[in-house]
Amino acid sequence: MDRRKALRNIGSGIGAIAITPTVVSLFQSCQTAVTYTPVFIPAEDFGIVSNLMELIIPKTDIPGAIELKLPEFADAYIDAVWDKERQDNFVDAWKAFKEAGTSAAGKTNASELSGTDWDAQLAKYLKPGNDVPAGEEDAAKFAGQLRNLTVNAFKTNEFIGENVLAYAPVPGQQKGCVDLMETTGGKAWSL
Repeated sequence: MDRRKALRNIGSGIGAIAITPTVVSLFQSCQTAVTYTPVFIPAEDFGIVSNLMELIIPKTDIPGAIELKLPEFADAYIDAVWDKERQDNFVDAWKAFKEAGTSAAGKTNASELSGTDWDAQLAKYLKPGNDVPAGEEDAAKFAGQLRNLTVNAFKTNEFIGENVLAYAPVPGQQKGCVDLMETTGGKAWSL
């Protein structure tokens, strides 16, 4: 999959961005790094955020968020693309999410929470029909932002684009109104 083309199309999902060497290298570095040092998310929280992303996109018959290196991409993307205000809002929402999770589980530190505790916290904010408790709007905002980051990183991942989504490296003819099942076997098109 041509990462430059994917980068051009990513703007529709998570905001328009300019193609710069920094952003292009962001895609490549997430593919090749053996060990990753977070650039935006604090190192002590990176493991928790990674596990949350894995809860959103777990490993099944296709790789999960951690194996696809989606946390690394999200961290670098936030640092390279988001403006200072949006980054600050993300940090504040993350703090609120951690506080809500620790108080709901009766713990004093976020590192004490288990995967089940975090899963319940995500479900509280992301499951349709659940009302957000008063005072936890920022925590719900973080859950939504993290889900959006995870899903958009998943859709733009090279492995997913070439092996899971419908992929045509050199597009053929344009067919207007045709059945998705007939043309791609029901798969969405890769960027």
